[in-house]
Amino acid sequence: MIKWIGLIVLSLFLQGVAWGQLINAKSATGQVTALKGNMLTIKENNRELAVGLTEETQIVQGSDLKTAGDIHVGDEIMAVYREKGIQKTAVVITILSSKK
Repeated sequence: MIKWIGLIVLSLFLQGVAWGQLINAKSATGQVTALKGNMLTIKENNRELAVGLTEETQIVQGSDLKTAGDIHVGDEIMAVYREKGIQKTAVVITILSSKK
């Protein structure tokens, strides 16, 4: 887990994500089970989590920048997100393994 956190911090630094966006951020790692519009659903353990994507969401795979179109159902991802009320918005999505 510490390895993943280190990789995420390095990735964020390299991608120029503002540190302020990470204040009170949470993370979830799991399989993408649904994609609809600007929302994706991640299955982490026994729960499903719906996370919104915005134009500011950074999507990476390794050191490569990706787009929302590169995320597919079945992919293993880590989402760093912020909560505002019941709404969850992704700051960074890291594609860990892709099914395509």
